[in-house]
Amino acid sequence: MSIMLKVTRQLHQWEWVILLALLPLFMFPEGYRGLVLVAIPLFWLCRKSVTGYFVPSSPYNTSILVLLLMVAVSLAVSFDSAVHIPKVVGLLMGIELFYAITEFSSRQSLWPVVGVICAAGTLIALLGVVGMVWLPPFERLNNVRQSLPLSTINIPGTVGGLINANELAGVLNWIGPLTVACFIGIGRRLWRTNKPLLTLLLIATALIGLVLIASLSRGGILAYGIGVTVVIAAFLSPRWRLVLGIGLLTLLLAIVAYTRNSIGQDIVGDALGLSGRLEIWSRALLAISDYPLTGVGINGFRQVIHVLYPLFAISSDIDLAHAHNHLLQAALDVGLPGLVAYLSLWLISAGLLWNTWRNLVKRHSQHHPYFALVAGLCGSLAAGWIFGIFDAVALGARPAFLWWMLLGLTASVHYTVVFSGESLRIHRRSTSHVSSTDETHAVQSSRSGYVSAEK
Repeated sequence: MSIMLKVTRQLHQWEWVILLALLPLFMFPEGYRGLVLVAIPLFWLCRKSVTGYFVPSSPYNTSILVLLLMVAVSLAVSFDSAVHIPKVVGLLMGIELFYAITEFSSRQSLWPVVGVICAAGTLIALLGVVGMVWLPPFERLNNVRQSLPLSTINIPGTVGGLINANELAGVLNWIGPLTVACFIGIGRRLWRTNKPLLTLLLIATALIGLVLIASLSRGGILAYGIGVTVVIAAFLSPRWRLVLGIGLLTLLLAIVAYTRNSIGQDIVGDALGLSGRLEIWSRALLAISDYPLTGVGINGFRQVIHVLYPLFAISSDIDLAHAHNHLLQAALDVGLPGLVAYLSLWLISAGLLWNTWRNLVKRHSQHHPYFALVAGLCGSLAAGWIFGIFDAVALGARPAFLWWMLLGLTASVHYTVVFSGESLRIHRRSTSHVSSTDETHAVQSSRSGYVSAEK
């Protein structure tokens, strides 16, 4: 029995790693997705036997519960299980990964998860290099794919076996600002203690940024720029933040004025353009007004739109995987109640990051690695939100697990900074005047807050 208990504890501790290892079963259409559905209840049982509860407490629980209830409603009105089930499995996988990361990060350490996210971004960027058709002036990147021994590249789950440039940019926006924040915030520490790790972080930051820019996704580049701006602003004084804001506004106006003739009405820069998106959004709104409570089913929009809401400017041969807006897509997938739950996940994240930020500033810990992590999460989530205005990585999509990992880190860093009572060391002489009494008082306040929250 003791051996079984040890195995259960290990499974519970490393659940997030096991779930990531199971991702290939979900990624590939011919994979055994049923194993994922079996694994999740098993992990619940392991958590129950180790901790006494099936699901850990978090500020997101109510929103996730409503979202799951609306997924069940969506399945009840589904018209084709082959269309809906893959996305449902992906959503369940992401939620379970969120809980696993929340527990591991709160009890063990945040940084292994951060490292995995940065490594995942690097691998996705490399996959994009060989899995996309690159346009001028980056057409020479096509030589990388052509130099491979494989006769053809066929990425599972993609149209024509090739990665969509906008979707690649959207996924990298979840990771790029975080790597920039880590490089700025902990680069000096790594230079003293771990130069090889600093080199890997620099490579990841540069590769993700360059691939995202080379994708020529205007929405993706805009979102990345805003996300990186948020990160940089976090490390500046209020005066320099104002200067940065004025400078960026001036630069943006200059770019718009210089390129308005070439861009015309197409500010998006892909085959659909802004006019195509406006037509898609109008059809999405019609579908939402017809099915406000249930939506059209997870992943059902791609089939419903051509049958019930035909488009005039876009051919029916084009597979519209989503509504090119993450809020509209959420309402289409799980109805307006599900949209409220999805939107609340974003609002809760913003509130947690703001609370964590204020706590770090109050404790004079702007040079602590946690501050860099908070800045990176703010930048990545801001970039993801901006990108979602003109495009979407739908709930349950293959790369959407990264978004749930970001939410898990958000909850964990908030708990670690605000409630755990962990003492945050000051790492720079410029702040050495802060007395130990102030730090002790902050720790005691955080502990009392945690006790109050538990009550």
